[in-house]
Amino acid sequence: MQPKLCKAGIQFREQVDDSFPDRSRVSDGWIGDTRHSARASDHNPDADGWVYAIDITADLGVESASFDLADQIRIVAKTDKRIKYVIHNGQIASSVLNYKWRKYTGINPHKKHIHISFTKLGTNDSAFFQIPMLGGKNGTSKSNVGILGKIIPSRRNRNLPGSRLGFGCNRECCTGGSSTDGSALA
Repeated sequence: MQPKLCKAGIQFREQVDDSFPDRSRVSDGWIGDTRHSARASDHNPDADGWVYAIDITADLGVESASFDLADQIRIVAKTDKRIKYVIHNGQIASSVLNYKWRKYTGINPHKKHIHISFTKLGTNDSAFFQIPMLGGKNGTSKSNVGILGKIIPSRRNRNLPGSRLGFGCNRECCTGGSSTDGSALA
């Protein structure tokens, strides 16, 4: 069975590509390598072939934007039940503590990418994510726009290099080690 990324993952990636067209994609991925397949991971296809995780390279082309984006994902996850958890820069946010950041204890601290896992609700739900940095509103008001960050309009250009899905993840998202191409991971 051919693996397929959940529709929520496809939508999320399109919004990131539209909002940051010149971003690096070096650590992007969604299908786990052989080391991922040896353990439970949302990067592994389920029995129906669905993959429920993506990695987005932290270098978005704007200083410290990955920290702001990860935090906005965390905030939106409280109400958007398609988002299971987010990991970035040694921290994880999930329903365990109502999406508050806590220390991530996995081997890979996810400094080079943001990991987003989706729930089964994301299988066929490609609704627009209301994440301010990705063109969404998420109930922003004049009082909280500064907290959530700058709203960046979507460019909706799907013909950008690297904007198509279908690539395999060659990074050790959760365990560290080396990539499938032999390069060391930090």
